[in-house]
Parts: sequence; C-alpha cells; structure tokens
Amino acid sequence: MVGFLLISIGSTVKAIYSDFEEFMADHYYSASNLAIAIGISYFFVALFGCIGAIKESVCLVNTCAMANNNNSHSFPAQIPERDLRGYSSDTLFSLLCILVLEISVSIAAYVMRGNVEETIERNMRQSMNEYNNIYTQYTWNATQYNLRCCGVDGPTDWNEFAEEYNLTFVLGNDNETEYYIPETCCTNENCESEENIYQFGCVNRITYIVSECALLLAVGALCVSFIQLLGVTFSHLLARSIRRLKTQIVVARMERRQHIYEQLAKSGNNEKVAPVLYTPTSSEA
Repeated sequence: MVGFLLISIGSTVKAIYSDFEEFMADHYYSASNLAIAIGISYFFVALFGCIGAIKESVCLVNTCAMANNNNSHSFPAQIPERDLRGYSSDTLFSLLCILVLEISVSIAAYVMRGNVEETIERNMRQSMNEYNNIYTQYTWNATQYNLRCCGVDGPTDWNEFAEEYNLTFVLGNDNETEYYIPETCCTNENCESEENIYQFGCVNRITYIVSECALLLAVGALCVSFIQLLGVTFSHLLARSIRRLKTQIVVARMERRQHIYEQLAKSGNNEKVAPVLYTPTSSEA
C-alpha cells in the first residue's frame, strides 16, 4: 500500500508537470521521480514477501523483511537469540533509510516551490522566441487553450512577434490598442474584438498549478512516512514479542533435554533404563 501511494502521487505530479515541460526546469522532476523509484522498490519488496510466504521460502521472506520489517515470518526457530538481535537491527536500519528518503522527497518538493514563478517566467519568454518550433507551438497553444490565458503576463506579450509569426490581429475597443495573438488566445473562433481575448497571462496560472502539485507531493510523502513509521514501531514491538516467545520455547526444550540427560546419567550404564515419555507442550504444538 505504501509503495502504491508513492507511485500514484509521484506519477500524478509528473504527468501534470509534463503538460508544461517546455516551461519547466529539469530539477522539478527530481522529487516526483524519487517518489516513484521508492514506490517501485517497495512494490517489489512486498512482492518478494508474498511469494516467499506462499512458497515458504526463507530467503525471499528475509529479503522482504529487510525493507518491510515483516518479522512475523522471518525468524526460523533454529536461529539463536543473539542472531535475531542483529537481524532486527539490520531490518530497522533499512526501514530508517527508506524513511529518510521519503522525508527527503517531502523537503525537496516543498523547497522547490520557492523560485517556481521566476524560473517558469524566464523559460516562457525564451520559448516565445521559438514559437515556430512545432513542439513549442503545440505546448503554447495547449496551455493557452486549456488554462484560458494568453502570453506570459497578458496578450500584449505577443505584439513584438507580429512580423515574425503568423498571428491574428485584433483592434482594441479604444481603436488604438493593437493585439497580435495566436488563435488559442481567443475565446471563440471569431476573434474580432477585445472581449474575445483572454486577458490573463499564463505564468500565474502555471505557477499556481506547479506550486500546488509540489505541495501535494510534499504532504503526501510526509503522510506516507508517518504511516510507515507507525508500521515500523508496531512491527518492531511484534518482533520483540516473537523473539521472546521463541526464546522461552528454546529454553524450555533445553531444560527438558537436560533433565533427560541427568536421569540417564543417574541410572548408570549397566542398569535398565525406563523409557522417558516426552510430551510436547501446547506452545510447541
């Protein structure tokens, strides 16, 4: 479940960012990519645990336990108590490493919100100079159409490219203001007046979307970390109970064996030894 949540959050944020890839910096994808990578790793670890439980494979179950703390399936009776302590420490250390990575995702996503607007505005103005490029043109048209905006700060941003690109001319209501805009800046196909032009720039709307997605990723990773921390705590307590129970069983078995050996020693080598009846306890059964 933890892995699925991380993959879902990371994939959703990355898909939204990809719509504005032309205006985004590469490092904006690092937090979502890391969340997806952690989620995939968790998924395969859980898969190993399920297969190991079904096949009763100690190796696979132990592999799962190293990252998922599945101690209830990971302590064969023949492992000494001192080995169990070291094993639990390694398991807990692995869990803490993953928790640190998840918290790092949360911090990186939150810090990224600081300079989003400046970076996006700079990239948007730079991409306006490459509007003849098919991919850039598609990104701009899709952004303006879907977000109902025009230009970076407003429709007049396109005026400086009036001679360079094939833009639509619209005369303002004051008969003085001129607009040279792409068709996607118009509210309808008949872009004949200023009322038919989107007056809001796209930079503020893109910044809002990117910032909210980063906040979603930060909060989501933090919540997943909290859930996992609870799981680590309860699993560790369960592991201690299991170790204590297994230790009691081993000690009781050794005491019974010692008692049998003492009876045999007292009887002597030449005497006829009465058979010793061994009855397993309910805990051993």
